[in-house]
Amino acid sequence: MSTLTLLILLLMFVTPVISVMTVMLRFSEIKQAANWPQISGEVTDVLLRQSGSEYQPLLEIAYTVDGQSYSSRQVPVSKTGQAKGSKKWAREFSLQLKPGTAVSLYYDPNRPKRAALNRQSMQGDSTRLKITSSIMILLSIGIHLLGARGLIANYLNLTGSSIAIAMLISTVVTLLVCAALGLLVQEMR
Repeated sequence: MSTLTLLILLLMFVTPVISVMTVMLRFSEIKQAANWPQISGEVTDVLLRQSGSEYQPLLEIAYTVDGQSYSSRQVPVSKTGQAKGSKKWAREFSLQLKPGTAVSLYYDPNRPKRAALNRQSMQGDSTRLKITSSIMILLSIGIHLLGARGLIANYLNLTGSSIAIAMLISTVVTLLVCAALGLLVQEMR
């Protein structure tokens, strides 16, 4: 087998594995974040971060879990769901959260260094996550199909519908292996 053939084989099997496992682990993290315990933290510093013409308060929060001290940088969200705005808005909002203010925080019991002001912030934009995940998996399936077609046509000497059937079987088996590996990794966490 040539180096190019080995590279194609590697890409066509590794790409879907990485894609499916990444997506499964991300959704697993989101599910676990819904059960994170809540603790009290204290704002130690407030910064304003500029992004174009918008400003965003950035809090440095100190908290303790099982006697161990941690610090986390968090973006607060107003009661209306706003996280960015004009400089005036950001200053006024950050005055409510000046250093010394107690805030509730959720933390990952497996990795207490990971924390969030609210559980929804760990979920991120679920629509964007779903779209990105779908694109990532579809691209990896495309790479797998291209590699499978070339290898099957060259090494198995199949033609016509036999190539399509072999490609389909190869892709389904690869995705099933990816899902099984993803589930295994989730259980090990």
